[in-house]
Amino acid sequence: MAVVNERKHVVPSRPVNTGPTLRQQVSERDRLTEETGHYYGIADLSLRDADPIKYERFYNKLHAAVLAARESARFVAASPGSREMGECLWGITTPEGDTLAVSMGFLSHTAIFPVAIRYMADNDYDVNDGIEDGDVYAVSDGKTGGVPHPGDFYTFTAICHEGEVLGWAVGINHLMENGAPVAGSWATFSVDTFMDGLVCPPMRTGRKLHQESWWKAIWERRTRASTMNILDDKMRLAGCAMINNATHDLLAEFGAEYYKRAIREVIEESRRMIVDNMRALMVPGTYNGCAFRLVKYEGLQNVWSHANKNTLIHVRASVEPNEKGLMLDTEGSSRWGYHSYNATPGGADAAVFLGMINSFAHNTKVTAGIELAVQRHYALGSIYNPDYEFTSNANLWAQTVALNSIGFNAVSRATFSRGYMEEAFTIDGNWGAFQGAGTTADGTSYGFTNFEWLGGTGRGAWCYKDGEPLVWAAWSQIATIGDAEEFEACVPPLFYLGRKLLPGYFGYGKYRGGPGNSAVHWCVEPGKHVALTRPNGGLSCTTSVGLGMSGAYPGPGSFMISARGTNLPELIKEGETPRDARELLAQVDSGQLTVENLEIWKTDCPELALHDHDLFVDAAGSSGGWGDPLDRNPQLVIADLNDGVAPDYDFVSNMHGVVATQNADGDWTLDAAATTAKRTALRKARLDESLPAADWWQQERNKVLAKDFVPEVHEMYSQSLSFAKFDGEFRRFWQVPAEFNFSKE
Repeated sequence: MAVVNERKHVVPSRPVNTGPTLRQQVSERDRLTEETGHYYGIADLSLRDADPIKYERFYNKLHAAVLAARESARFVAASPGSREMGECLWGITTPEGDTLAVSMGFLSHTAIFPVAIRYMADNDYDVNDGIEDGDVYAVSDGKTGGVPHPGDFYTFTAICHEGEVLGWAVGINHLMENGAPVAGSWATFSVDTFMDGLVCPPMRTGRKLHQESWWKAIWERRTRASTMNILDDKMRLAGCAMINNATHDLLAEFGAEYYKRAIREVIEESRRMIVDNMRALMVPGTYNGCAFRLVKYEGLQNVWSHANKNTLIHVRASVEPNEKGLMLDTEGSSRWGYHSYNATPGGADAAVFLGMINSFAHNTKVTAGIELAVQRHYALGSIYNPDYEFTSNANLWAQTVALNSIGFNAVSRATFSRGYMEEAFTIDGNWGAFQGAGTTADGTSYGFTNFEWLGGTGRGAWCYKDGEPLVWAAWSQIATIGDAEEFEACVPPLFYLGRKLLPGYFGYGKYRGGPGNSAVHWCVEPGKHVALTRPNGGLSCTTSVGLGMSGAYPGPGSFMISARGTNLPELIKEGETPRDARELLAQVDSGQLTVENLEIWKTDCPELALHDHDLFVDAAGSSGGWGDPLDRNPQLVIADLNDGVAPDYDFVSNMHGVVATQNADGDWTLDAAATTAKRTALRKARLDESLPAADWWQQERNKVLAKDFVPEVHEMYSQSLSFAKFDGEFRRFWQVPAEFNFSKE
């Protein structure tokens, strides 16, 4: 009788979770919070009140763990954006994904953590697959993970104790390149999610705080900057491992039961303080705001004909304080479209909470308490809550940052009304960056993003003083433009000829905004290929936020210049190369710099291939003013002229009504009498050309009734009026007949 030896493949079983399932925990969290009005039903802060020293020691150790993770991990291995500029964040959450503590960095991303965990709960990850301590998950999808755009990458690691999920350590950073058809961090000309790059729903990529071998291959095969991305992945996981270890030390010291109760009390405590702050700072009422963002695709989307159109995005939002905190309502914003600027609710939250955290969590712990105090309404079918699951959200920051500006400015107006002058300034997300890919002479491919004008922008004017340059970044507390040498190392053919504040590049008012920034990049020996695009926030073809503070001008939008086919070698010999956008254009006008192809881009530029001695110039980061420009102290205008901050005398003379004379040394001196006379004349001219409000309204109403708008504006109104709230506001204001609409006839 033959004996058959059978080899049996034994699949190791995953540990069985003995505690409540994620689905049960999320459901209980929602039920208790809704029924009681307190987070997780925590009506009494019993641990805090019984032993406040122990309670604060517990939280301080949690907070210290995430701070240490950031300060250590980003120097272990990281791309320049994370290491130099702080484009990263670490945090720890509850089992349901609610934030407990976060490091410095991308604070507003804390609002998104629950999206991925709820998706995992709804799909029974822990029941079907099991979740054990140290499991590693990757997330970069807006629909299932709430991620703002695929260029922001998340690492979640499970924190389990005795078979129960007690929380998650999270690491985030902004990738240098994410593998989309348009190279870089933002796939500017993507029309759906299938063009967004490396998009990952929550998926397990490692165990026991180690990544699987195949995960490295994903970075190598699906992104152009694989080395940088692998380093960043190691960085995120290293920080999460530190948080995981610290949490287990905390469990050993305080016990699991104390831990489970304390994490709930921490969030409820911060929720109460934030609601108190909102009541103290906000004036009751409705704060309306709007913004606009042009999508210029017509003539550029020849493959995807359904996307070959221009779209004017309307960002409409109101901030409404209430007994629970406040409501942010975006109903009336444009509908989603076949472009890269759509958001998901999670992505919109990432923008909204930039300002909310900075405004209301300044004196308390930064936790999920802020999310509980801000209710959000993102109308289904809108650009913030698409009813089509495959929209692209590759460059949503270009317009969602306007939501932050609207909300933040609402808070600024409220605090100004309350008399808090130090808290009142103009806010705008007027950022810029450039990105792309290339191939060196030896055939090595690479991808890149230059974050500098994202990391530091001009702060808007205060209600009592001028704004400052470079010190503001709404998305991070660490405003920095990084080292030029770091970016040069990432893009082999591009070198800086100049990196400067751009004179006159700010919003004018009684107090001016902080000047924006400009750089000139020189292409040298590009190898086989190098090309770039630029996914700006504010554009110079439209205002970013339609809001002026007390009669001032908004900051001018971002722009860029491509100068191809230049005589730069001759200028280098003379030592007179351009250092910013203004100098380049002046040299072109004088004939000193000759250019075969000069283009000024006021919208996002398509991919621009560069050759030897081509120049690429960018400008971004300007900010708005506060108050009537004719009320500016004349001596401040003279100081700006003498310092070179405002280089064009004729322009500022007409803007501020200031008359001055210049001596042989180039110094300006005020003519006080002539200034008084000119200001009087300018104010009279304003009155002479103005209309009574009723006459202005009637003239504009006639344009509305005639639908006298360019196609992009016509479509914008058609989309916004499809939402009931905006439709009602529009009809009441313009008093149009019931049958009036913007549908195609």
